[in-house]
Amino acid sequence: MLTNYHTHTTRCGHAEGTEEEYILTALRCGYKVLGFSDHTPWAYATPGFVSRIRMLPSQLDDYVLTLRGLREKYADKLHIRIGLEAEYFPAYLGWLREEMERLGIEYLILGCHYDTTDEQDARASRFGGSTSTAHGRRYAEQVVEALETGLYRYLAHPDLFLNRVTAFDADAEKACRDICAAAARLDIPLEYNMAGLTLQDRPDGSLGYTRDEFWRIAAEYPVKAIMGCDAHAPSELDLVPAIEEKKAFLHSLGIPVLDTLPGLE
Repeated sequence: MLTNYHTHTTRCGHAEGTEEEYILTALRCGYKVLGFSDHTPWAYATPGFVSRIRMLPSQLDDYVLTLRGLREKYADKLHIRIGLEAEYFPAYLGWLREEMERLGIEYLILGCHYDTTDEQDARASRFGGSTSTAHGRRYAEQVVEALETGLYRYLAHPDLFLNRVTAFDADAEKACRDICAAAARLDIPLEYNMAGLTLQDRPDGSLGYTRDEFWRIAAEYPVKAIMGCDAHAPSELDLVPAIEEKKAFLHSLGIPVLDTLPGLE
């Protein structure tokens, strides 16, 4: 069954297309479940700070209400889920829990993009922006701590920290193993991120953050995978042949691939 739980909207400031355009593309491609998980807003403590990569808190109600309306409109054709992609910002998680309960948001996926929060120097603290594998060890520590909260249904782009890493050394391997061991112990799926494949060998030094090195290590652990388009445009759902190819790759490694998220069947 073709499903995707990782879909963004224009509210994050770096995506395009209307929610309905994503839905129509999903229907044309044969998806049975489409989950929206735009970048969560945060009630930042820093006066006047506005993140450039996520919706504002004031947009959250509209996000949910818009998707509820479309879920009703397309109820007989597509199962639409309403979630968020959230970092692990411990100081702000209480606010997020309250908003999820108030609005009936169904799931969180963990997208660990920043060390601490993006209120500081976002470029310096951004995971995936460094060639240092020592930074990857910090990424793994934060991911494991986040997964242990039980708040997140799956880990998006688990290999994000490898985005610019050219030398896969002992630190990189340790980070991969720590993440996979935690995912196996906590029975939390790891996302095979299709968007990361499109970032390979770019002029900015990106090597992509869906890396075979990670998944070959993951195969040594009893982990489960789930495919994620990480769609920032409707066309980025139109990937069915590529998704099937990558599913076959994971199966060849002995990694089971889930169609639906546990608890959201």
